[in-house]
Amino acid sequence: MAGAGGGTPGRRSSGRGGRGVFPASSAAAFRSATTSAGSRGEVAPGPAPPTAGLRSGAPGRLRRGAGRSPRSAAAMLSVFRSIPTQMDYKGQKLAEQIFQGIILVSAVIGFIYGYITEQFGWTVYIVMAGFALSCLLTLPPWPMYRRNPLKWLPVQESGTEEKKAADRKPKRHSKS
Repeated sequence: MAGAGGGTPGRRSSGRGGRGVFPASSAAAFRSATTSAGSRGEVAPGPAPPTAGLRSGAPGRLRRGAGRSPRSAAAMLSVFRSIPTQMDYKGQKLAEQIFQGIILVSAVIGFIYGYITEQFGWTVYIVMAGFALSCLLTLPPWPMYRRNPLKWLPVQESGTEEKKAADRKPKRHSKS
């Protein structure tokens, strides 16, 4: 089967007399798919999707978590619980300032570099790199964001918290 211009298989005409190159492997694959489906030009169904056969009872596959002992799961859970996840208020403010500063600097550098090279793509790449760097520096609760922990009030006994109704003064409402 030849292209529209009478050339070799895998090539097609570009429409203005020139020859557009179409990869021979994809042309051959398309040709074999359409001819095997029938004479109507239908595309034959492809291979099964990768999620087919991943049911929990599929032979030859282990379910997620199969073979793990409860002890290893508890150890893994204790490791995850030991990772600090809090950030104090001053740390949040510092993280926000660092995030905004890196984004601003990368945007200015990206704009200038993209303007000089006349390539808008470089501007986008530099801003995305600045975003990735700022996420890496500000999203995890690094120790520099946990230097000012909150001082919580001491725990009070429940007896001092409950007051008798007789000890409370009645409120007087002002008449208006």
